[in-house]
Amino acid sequence: MKRKPDLSGIKQSLHRDPNDFLDGADSEQEKPAKHTLDGLVPRKPEPTVQKLFRLRWDVANALKMEAARSSVELGRRVTETEIVEELIRQRCGIIDS
Repeated sequence: MKRKPDLSGIKQSLHRDPNDFLDGADSEQEKPAKHTLDGLVPRKPEPTVQKLFRLRWDVANALKMEAARSSVELGRRVTETEIVEELIRQRCGIIDS
């Protein structure tokens, strides 16, 4: 069995002891906080169900163009799924909790 490499020469340049990593201590250290938009805590993901639809070409193209336009306008990626879900919620009167 191979021995651990000798890291004593680089020990001074690191903030942490490299042997801690080799011994598995790195996994027990505190993880940095996740960055979120506006400092909000991200919601727990809700379960989803896959639905397959066939749309006419013009409707599918309009959906794709709207997703691209919204992405540019909002400065973040807007998916076609988000748009369809929003329209279904409006149509069915589902209030987002």
